[in-house]
This record gives sequence, structure tokens and C-alpha cells, in this order.
Amino acid sequence: MNEVKYGNYTEPSKITLYEWMNIWLDMYCRGVLKQTTVINYETYIEKHIKPTIGNIKLCDLNPMIVQRFYQEKFRNGKLIGKGGLSPKTMHNLHTMIHTSLDKAYKMQYINRNIADFVTPPKLVKHERKYFTVEEQTELQKYLPNERIGMAVLLDLYTGLRMGELLGLPWKNVHFDLNGTSYIKITQALSRIRNPDKNSPQKTLLIFGTPKTSYSVRTIPLLPEIAQKLYAHRLEQERWLSENGYPDIGLVFVSQNGQPIDPRNFQKTFKCMLKRHNIRIINFHGIRHTFATRSLESGMDIKTLSRLLGHSSIQISLDLYAHVTDQLQLEHISNLEMFLK
Repeated sequence: MNEVKYGNYTEPSKITLYEWMNIWLDMYCRGVLKQTTVINYETYIEKHIKPTIGNIKLCDLNPMIVQRFYQEKFRNGKLIGKGGLSPKTMHNLHTMIHTSLDKAYKMQYINRNIADFVTPPKLVKHERKYFTVEEQTELQKYLPNERIGMAVLLDLYTGLRMGELLGLPWKNVHFDLNGTSYIKITQALSRIRNPDKNSPQKTLLIFGTPKTSYSVRTIPLLPEIAQKLYAHRLEQERWLSENGYPDIGLVFVSQNGQPIDPRNFQKTFKCMLKRHNIRIINFHGIRHTFATRSLESGMDIKTLSRLLGHSSIQISLDLYAHVTDQLQLEHISNLEMFLK
């Protein structure tokens, strides 16, 4: 076996899983993966792996050890309160462990990747919540008088992720009121754990790249939406000037002219729904509403997949199978006319 020449560790047989995970994180993740992903991995390593199986030597790991670790985390893994980690979190944890051990195997520090022989809990497919046509129509009646109304309206007709919406800069909005207006998605706003452990500020708002490379995309705007967005820009410029706030270049800002915290935006959205007696769903349901209306309007799944920024058409098919199945049934039923 090759020697691991990193820090004080020179013998592969003495490296613990915790030590290796940190070596892998520093050498192969930082500066390569998104900052949010690295921070999540740090949490998994420090809060879940280190206190449990972290002291086990890398070469002593076996599938049973990791399988029991998964079972325990699935039952009692929550850091706050009682209960286990969600299947989605378990899947992410398994992906991290598998990837790190695969690197150790390829570098000949271990003889096999034991994560190949371990099974995490199955991902549960939850029903995608979205507004019906009637609910969407009702919601849109109230949007002109709501502080976040333009943001919600734009999302209903573009399907942006919340971070993409709140991170959208004016420089990425192209107005052509006599032609085709569009927006370009190149960044997203998110709140992350502060990597500076000595800072009193536990979390930070940051602008980063979208979810994947496929999420960098251009989305055309309907003429009426473009006109409303242009009016929003003029009103925003007036409001910022009157209140003496600097223009930070974002399409949507908070009441003090700064970026909108995604958590506050989510709360404001739910309060708005409650105030108008509209069924409460998560803001991500707006994205699902856009996708559903698009398919119902006859958009093909390939075009929708591109607009949503999915990395493959299969993801779109899996997410909106309930819609495509219903549409297929309706199209097949239309053939009945030829039998009469």
C-alpha cells in the first residue's frame, strides 16, 4: 500500500475513518464542491461519524459496522430532538461515505470499498404539492397588493428555485417589450453555517452558483410578466431613492434594501396564504405549480426539463409522472371520437 503523506499520518493501517474523512474533505472537496455541500459534509463528519464510528481504523471497517451505523442514525440520528435522520439525509450521508471510501480504494489505502455492500434507507417519494388552476387564479388576485407579490408572480411563470429567485440580479434581466424578454440564472442566494467557528454570527447569507451546471439557463418571459417586472423595477428605483437605500442590484430586496433571507421569505409567503384563506403549501410548490401548468398547456417534457434546470429529462419525468400519466389518459380518451 502507498503511504498517506498528510499531516502526521504516514501509515495507512493507523488512519481512522474520521482522520481519512477530513483528509478527503481537504484534498478533494474544498474548492471543488459547492460551499454548501462542503459545510454539510463537515456536519456529517463532526456530528455523526466522529462520535460513533470515527475512531475505527480505515482498514478495519466492514459492511456490518457501517450498516449498523446507518440503522442507528435512521432511528435516532437527529441532532435536535428525538427521531432519526430522513431518508434524504441518509442518502446524502451514504453518498459522502461511499465517495470518500472509493477514493481511498483507488489510492490503494484499502482493499475494497465496503460501502458497495451497504444499503441506506430507500428514498421516499413524497407527493408534489402544487396549486390547482382555481387556487392559482385566486392567489394571483391578491399579488398586486402584496410586498412579495411580484416575486411570487414571476415564480409562477418561470419555476425558479427560491434561492435563484432571491439571488436574481437586474443585470440578468433582459427587457424587450416589443420582442422577447428573458432572465438568465447564474447565481443563487442561500443561508449557510458560518465556517468561522469563532464568529458570533452562526450563519451567513451567500451568493453561490446554482444547484448544478444545468441550472445555469435562460428563461423567456411572457410579455405581460415582462411588463409587470419592468414596472416593479421603476417602483423599486423610486422607493430606494426616497428611503436613501443603496441599490444592491437585486430584483427583490427586503424592507431595508438588503437581500431577502430565504427563511423570512418562506414565512412571509405562508402568512400571505393564510391571510387570504388559500391552501398552505411550501414555496417550492410554486415551482411544481409552474411545471404542472406547463405540462397541462402542452409543453413537452424536454423543454420543461431545460427551463427547470434539471440535469436530465428522467428527473422531470419522475417528479411529474402524476401529471404526464393523467395527460396520457386524456389524450388516449380523445381517440374515442374516432370510434363513433
